[in-house]
Amino acid sequence: MNKYRSGYHASANGQDEDVAALSASERDDVAAPFGAQAQLQGSGKDEPRGAPDSRPAEASIVPSRSAARAVPVGSSARSRRRSADGRFELLSVITQALSSHGATAEDLERRVKACAARLGISAEIFAVPTAVIVTWRLGAEIRTEVIRTRSSAIDLEMLARLDQVIRRVAAGEVDSDQALIELRLIMAGKRRFPWFVRALGAGAGAASLAVVLGGGPRAARPAALVGFAVGLLVVAGSRVSSLERLIELLAGVTATALTLGLATVLPRFHLATVILSGLITLLPGLAITNAVAELAARHLVAGSARLAGAAVTLFNLGFGVALAYAVFRHFKAVPPSATAVPLLGNLPTALVVVALAIGLAVTMNAQVRDVFVVLGAVVIAVWGARLGAYAVGPTLGVSVASLLVGLSSNLYARLSDRPAALALAPGIAVLVPGALGFQGMSAFLRHATGSVQTLSSVLVIAVGIVVGLLIADATLPAAPRPPARETVG
Repeated sequence: MNKYRSGYHASANGQDEDVAALSASERDDVAAPFGAQAQLQGSGKDEPRGAPDSRPAEASIVPSRSAARAVPVGSSARSRRRSADGRFELLSVITQALSSHGATAEDLERRVKACAARLGISAEIFAVPTAVIVTWRLGAEIRTEVIRTRSSAIDLEMLARLDQVIRRVAAGEVDSDQALIELRLIMAGKRRFPWFVRALGAGAGAASLAVVLGGGPRAARPAALVGFAVGLLVVAGSRVSSLERLIELLAGVTATALTLGLATVLPRFHLATVILSGLITLLPGLAITNAVAELAARHLVAGSARLAGAAVTLFNLGFGVALAYAVFRHFKAVPPSATAVPLLGNLPTALVVVALAIGLAVTMNAQVRDVFVVLGAVVIAVWGARLGAYAVGPTLGVSVASLLVGLSSNLYARLSDRPAALALAPGIAVLVPGALGFQGMSAFLRHATGSVQTLSSVLVIAVGIVVGLLIADATLPAAPRPPARETVG
């Protein structure tokens, strides 16, 4: 850089007229060797956002005309190439992050195209749950890449932070280099709660859900133990790669065996409710809902693939339950099951809902500020489901609950300028369309009777949830942040 330094003079000397006389291309050529931190005073352009300049005060300099002539040929082209590569990399990371965290094909395409347009790039996107094929176009340059993705567990904190960065990119409030650094830090971050707290949260959520589902107080204690055991298994699966593909099967075996074992030493409780409650964190209710939403939006490939992935999860869980149940039945060790007990009174329901919300907030890794958001979503889902069941029956009444959850989530997004998924994900998790699907798969493997009717009920419930959400989006859409004004210069 020394060969350029002789052609520069301090801006404090007041000799900026040479810079003003330079053409735009000459100014770009001068700035290229010094990176984003070169300060082009008098150029009419704002200084790029980024880390503060670490050079001493005398190094904050302005190029003169003689320095511009000293720039090597092709330096501007190399600078533009580096800038374009950074923008392409940023868009690839955004695409991978959205796909990994369960964004539907329509939402992913809309948000990635908005960011690409802000960066001056056009994009054509084909998205399925496990991969995204994107063609980027920047002037005469065309790039096509296949971005492999893997589904991640629901992480509300990461969703909120990713959404914030993506909104800033789409609004032009952050440059590509800074946004890329922030995204990589977010993706590499650890979960807020340690492993034992997550396992305890799974146990608390399972105990509360068992009461809500009609198991009564007797089902709370075994459900807490089963949920805690499944939570430990999920933590182990996230750390040991060899267990990752077997996690649903092992969880089904563990939950069923532990439930049947506890039933021999504890007062009689409803067996199916305890098993379902213990496995609630693994049931793909949100995946089924997103799949039906994609099918309704005519994203047939993405919706079919997502629905097939949810079916595989249900199959693994059901096979694990059937395997453990068959072993106990072979040794004639299956204990009798109690009948379901409906929850009576609003005060017990309120206490259980609070405990359920805390459990979901921990397992979904919500920020402390979002605990009350999760609580509100759970309250609306539980009482909305009761209202819908009273009005039109339990099967179609889920549409009423999803409509209320969708309206409240979109209203929260409007008022707080944060993603609606922070309230939508826990609300949909309580409605659990995957629970009935798990029941149907398990019944098919154990007795092959009644499963077709139960599986069809799952589809009806999933469609009902999607219909309620579609009506909510049409009535009160979550308003995105208004785009920033275009700068001229």
